[in-house]
Amino acid sequence: MPVQLPSLDLSPRMICVSPRCDGTRKADPQTPVKLETGLATPPESPIATRIPSSLVRTASLPGGVHASKGASRARGGRTGVPAPVPWERFKQLVDAKNLEPLGRSYECQARYEKHMARMRCEYGSVANFLIKHALADFIATTMAPGFAKSAPIDTSDFLFRVNDFPYYLADGVEHWVMWCRKRLTPGFDAPEAAVQAIQLRFGQDVEWRYFVNPVAKQSVPQLSHAHVFVKTL
Repeated sequence: MPVQLPSLDLSPRMICVSPRCDGTRKADPQTPVKLETGLATPPESPIATRIPSSLVRTASLPGGVHASKGASRARGGRTGVPAPVPWERFKQLVDAKNLEPLGRSYECQARYEKHMARMRCEYGSVANFLIKHALADFIATTMAPGFAKSAPIDTSDFLFRVNDFPYYLADGVEHWVMWCRKRLTPGFDAPEAAVQAIQLRFGQDVEWRYFVNPVAKQSVPQLSHAHVFVKTL
């Protein structure tokens, strides 16, 4: 069920923090500290430049990416994969519905875990961070007059965000989170509206793959989203 929330300003803000989440020190109450929202700037690409800037906003989103059972163990017990997966191999895995060999790089996994811990500390949960901050405007549209959550999904129901913690894939492959105002069915088959939305955003000169994780493996099951991987031909 959508949560009714006021529309919030998504711009970076300045706050004064009290004790740190880990309790190791206190910040000077007179010193403003910029809230670390983990905003990432993806490298310029021919794919991203075709998308209106209003539709390409990055944020620290978990995006439901989990290190799989097949991922290797890094130092300190973190999971990850040691090398990027080539695009052709990635397509084969997704087409076979086998995500086990996939995961983040060790470095990206470490950043992801640190970020998740910070979001839980500062917002209570990652879902709260998304609902109250990163996706506040998008979620607020579900409360607008005339919005029918039971209506079929259409292209206006999607919001694309670059995944800040992507799978470790070969250069030239972009990992996007495709948020949806209505519930998406877990699996590898994109509904027609999702196919149209992807084509509208990225054009025809790309290859792409889509899937929705099972609910049990989603980082934020409260908010419906798919993973979209795009490579320019």
